Formats: sequence, C-alpha cells, structure tokens
Amino acid sequence: MGHFVNKDGKHHHIIFRFCEIIGKYTNKNMAGVLIDLFRDYKIAGNIGYFMANNVELDNIYINTILYILYLNILVKLCKGR
Repeated sequence: MGHFVNKDGKHHHIIFRFCEIIGKYTNKNMAGVLIDLFRDYKIAGNIGYFMANNVELDNIYINTILYILYLNILVKLCKGR
C-alpha cells in the first residue's frame, strides 16, 4: 500500500499490486520486485520512508533498494568530501 500527498496537498492511499515472487524469498528478489514497482509507477525518486515488519530480511532488502535507487546521491555525497 502506498500513502502520499499530491501537489495540491491532498492525502491519498492506494494498493499498488500483488506480485508473485519467483524463486526464494530473498532480499535480492524482494528488492527487485519493489524497484520494478517504483519504476513502473514513476515514484522511484520520491520515496520518503519504508514501513516494514522489522525482520532482518526487510532491513536487508530495504538497504538494497536504497542503494540501487539512491546510488547517484551517495556518489555525489562521497565526492563532495
């Protein structure tokens, strides 16, 4: 489910989609599904935070997603030091 505020300041919530994970339930597979979803909906650069059930696998795939989506930001920050 996604929650967001549009340009007019109106709050929205939507159910994106359900996807079958092909293969094992791993951080790589979970990250891939979510990255595809973010790119399909053109929201990849607008993610403010994640909410998960706080199991170790969630932490790993969320870190993987952040690394993939925001690598350019990290590279710029590192070059600026």
